[in-house]
Amino acid sequence: MLALYFSFAKNIDLNSNFKLFLLLASVYFWSCKPETFTDNTNDKLVFSHDTIIFDTIISQIYKGTPKSVNRQFVVKNKHSKSIKTSIKLANGSLSTFRLNVDGEPGIQFDNIVIKPKDSIFVFVEAYANPNHNPLGNPLILRDSIVFLTNNNLQNIQLVAWGQDANFFLSDSVSANTVWSDKTKPYVIYDFFKVKEGATLTIKEGVKVYFSPYSAMWVQGTLKVEGINTEPVIFEGDRTSDKYSDKHTFTKYYNVPGQWFGIYLQYPSKGNTIKYARIKNATVGVYMDSSSFDGNANVSIYNTFIQNMTYSAVRGTRSKVYIENSVLANCGSACLYTFKGGDYNLKHITVSGYCDFGSSNDPALAVTNRLRNQFGQILETYSIAFSIINSIVWGELKEEVMLDIDEAKLISLSPLNSLFKTTNGTLSQTITENVLNKEPKFKDYTKYNFDLDTLSHAKDIGKTLTPQINIDYMNRLRDTKPDAGAYERTE
Repeated sequence: MLALYFSFAKNIDLNSNFKLFLLLASVYFWSCKPETFTDNTNDKLVFSHDTIIFDTIISQIYKGTPKSVNRQFVVKNKHSKSIKTSIKLANGSLSTFRLNVDGEPGIQFDNIVIKPKDSIFVFVEAYANPNHNPLGNPLILRDSIVFLTNNNLQNIQLVAWGQDANFFLSDSVSANTVWSDKTKPYVIYDFFKVKEGATLTIKEGVKVYFSPYSAMWVQGTLKVEGINTEPVIFEGDRTSDKYSDKHTFTKYYNVPGQWFGIYLQYPSKGNTIKYARIKNATVGVYMDSSSFDGNANVSIYNTFIQNMTYSAVRGTRSKVYIENSVLANCGSACLYTFKGGDYNLKHITVSGYCDFGSSNDPALAVTNRLRNQFGQILETYSIAFSIINSIVWGELKEEVMLDIDEAKLISLSPLNSLFKTTNGTLSQTITENVLNKEPKFKDYTKYNFDLDTLSHAKDIGKTLTPQINIDYMNRLRDTKPDAGAYERTE
């Protein structure tokens, strides 16, 4: 460096030459100054967490597939000198867990340097091997991350629950089948198809988990038979942060689009869903055509469908019955009658609130017109639509869209319901609806759509024939039923 400088200096002014020499020399000697490290045994690392907890991790379908979200924590050097540390998993290669230290994966890392007053990130994943427990009970998995710094041993505790499961990879069933295992969840990779002529019955307390981009395709019949105390659960397979989500930026317990949804394909008919919780999909229940014998494509009872990228229920010329159910937190219309159909809705709550992004779509979209991107009508279809003793509410000024060609309208019966809307069709006296008055949900941000005692949905419902004597929570309705899925309790 200095030889190069003197060669260059022959062609410049001596005074300037001297100043440049001092500058280059200072840079040269400063760059050669060795980094200083603390070796004081009193100098320790500081951690953002002392324990990392994973909730239930589904056992892996093949080696190397993580079934947890990433946990992360920060390792801080609060001292005035750099510090060296070695990091390893206590159980080494036998560990259930894997590490990533500042972008490098592994189980052991030596001589990791942390600059003065600086920090590094450590990421953790859990890989739960099948525990082969005959009872299917979760297995507690433990390990620790050990830090050796200036002869000091420090550690971070790791805790997870591993769960074996019933796995299906691009699978199908062509004969009547029953899923009744309450201890081990049913995990679907890619797809599970119920073929024409077959019936899949899912009993109470069963959990069905879906890997990313997977779906349940039904060409036969689906019977979901949950009960109030043991609903059937449909959700994504990353269940590991339900109760310990403070360690991750992504809260998978409440993220839409983790799987595609339940698709009822032609010629599927006579499907029933009772006491279920359907979460975090693209579309909760989708039907692609009507049943030509007059039977409903699907009948849904006492079911909560939430956190959908698009819709909770979407049908194409479909026949649908829904009772005592909640459709909530969707990126588009929670209920969408695409290309008309026949819909009969009683005591349902449709919430237009969306906590994962703003939505310009109303909570309820009732249409029998097909339009192009310019709004021009291409085709029209027959439609019959009835909604009784229900609530449609959200943050938009208009939460109900009616786009109906009356020439193809069989019937439109919005009765004894509470709507947020400016549509005059819903305000007629004979409908006995209540418009634009707060239903006063107890806490919609926590999916609690129970009614406050001052709710305007109070006592506005009509007695139905046959009666619906219980609400979504299995509580008795009184002689003046409330609108929505919930009967108010004092």
